[in-house]
Amino acid sequence: MKTSAMVFTVAAFGAPSFAISSAYAADPVKIDVEGQVTAVGGITEGDADGDFDADLKVKGSTIFDNGIEVGAVVSGSVDAQKPPMLYSGGRYSSLLSGGPRGIAPIDSDAYLKGAYAYARGSFGQFIVGRDQGVARTLAVTSPTIFQSVNVNDWRTDLSGLNDVHTVNDFTGYSTKFSYLPPANFLGGAFGGLQLGVSYAPTLSTCGDRLCAPKSNIVVAPNGTLLTEDSQWEDAVEAALYYQKGINVGGNDRLFVGVGASYVTADEDTKTALSVFDDYEAYSVGLNLAYRGLTVGGSVKTTNAGLASVGDDGYLAFDAGVTFSTGDESGDVAVMLGYGQSEANVIGINPIDPTLFTDTQTAQVGVSYVLTRGISIGAAAQHVESKKPIAAGGPEEATTVVIESSIKF
Repeated sequence: MKTSAMVFTVAAFGAPSFAISSAYAADPVKIDVEGQVTAVGGITEGDADGDFDADLKVKGSTIFDNGIEVGAVVSGSVDAQKPPMLYSGGRYSSLLSGGPRGIAPIDSDAYLKGAYAYARGSFGQFIVGRDQGVARTLAVTSPTIFQSVNVNDWRTDLSGLNDVHTVNDFTGYSTKFSYLPPANFLGGAFGGLQLGVSYAPTLSTCGDRLCAPKSNIVVAPNGTLLTEDSQWEDAVEAALYYQKGINVGGNDRLFVGVGASYVTADEDTKTALSVFDDYEAYSVGLNLAYRGLTVGGSVKTTNAGLASVGDDGYLAFDAGVTFSTGDESGDVAVMLGYGQSEANVIGINPIDPTLFTDTQTAQVGVSYVLTRGISIGAAAQHVESKKPIAAGGPEEATTVVIESSIKF
């Protein structure tokens, strides 16, 4: 059954020469389990708080005699801070919360994140199922030494104010189709280029606001609150990643990594007057690494899927530097990062035509490797959030945290 399905899938993409039949023997199925556990404790403006994150991924795969690998992956997470999967520019960039999540009861901290099948070979890689899109897979942001406490792409935000998010992950873990051609398939000067495309037929509700905007709170032009049923469909994302090593003398090389992505989705509203619109976002990032030193940053702009903001819905960037002596026992790493975002949500009245949130985040930290895969670190983070009175007014917070991380 699995073999026949694979023949159909590969042939459908115009590559019958790679079809798998029962004539090809396969290696025994290999099961790989990997995961990560992160515990964070800290103090924000005198108040103690904490967070716990855990990810687990199980992969089963086999390789046929013709070199084609087929497999399936199931992943889950535990994370109290992640909201349901609602789409916007950033988690706090508007009354439409952002942040990727999967399927679970609305009040559950544990949820199914990914479940997909894949085929990998000389033709590249096909992925079908619930998985992150290529825009996130190939994303480049500022470097960091922490797993969850970051200025960008964070999983822990004890201040509750951070809104810097440059990763182009609008489609989250929705069901999609992805294709990545073989790495280095162009050769020559483009030998380090990896491309990818993803397509999600719909970002629709799968029960009680778990997968897409459904009865979201928005602000009308007259300042009143209203709700509206809306979803997006035909979500397409395209991304690339390019890495190049440059000799700078002796055996040392300067590595350059560049990532860029574009995401678009058609909005489908059930009401005549919509405050939502087709979604569009661009993101680009650059990293430079030399020995243990890495510097880089990224930028993202999006209309946040809102009709009234045009091209000025959300703009964010981050920049940072890290230095690490390695990842073995006793190694030390330090970092410095900064991020800023501007979110213009929706007009509320002629006097104050824009409900906005401007955020700045700075972080400094150090980490220590207890043994390979286990580290502990401390960081200080300061966040300033400028908002009009209608959105709560200006806020700022300083947080000191300790993060312990285990990878297996």
